[in-house]
Amino acid sequence: MISRFAAALILIGIILLTVFVMTMQVEQADVRVLLLGAAISGLGLLLRRRAIRRSQRTNGRFSTLRRLRGTREEDLE
Repeated sequence: MISRFAAALILIGIILLTVFVMTMQVEQADVRVLLLGAAISGLGLLLRRRAIRRSQRTNGRFSTLRRLRGTREEDLE
């Protein structure tokens, strides 16, 4: 769930950065759009990184049992 929200934030941030570049082309750029796009993208990247770390941490929960059974984590997905 957090990963999807983070992906949406990254997408919105990239769109805002693209809008900034387009407005810069016509010489009507607003620095607030640049800062907002960078901040939203950064927040999305931070949330996505935290979500990946949490998923890796929870995968090790039954690692001993998986080793005894002979199953790999790639087989479970």
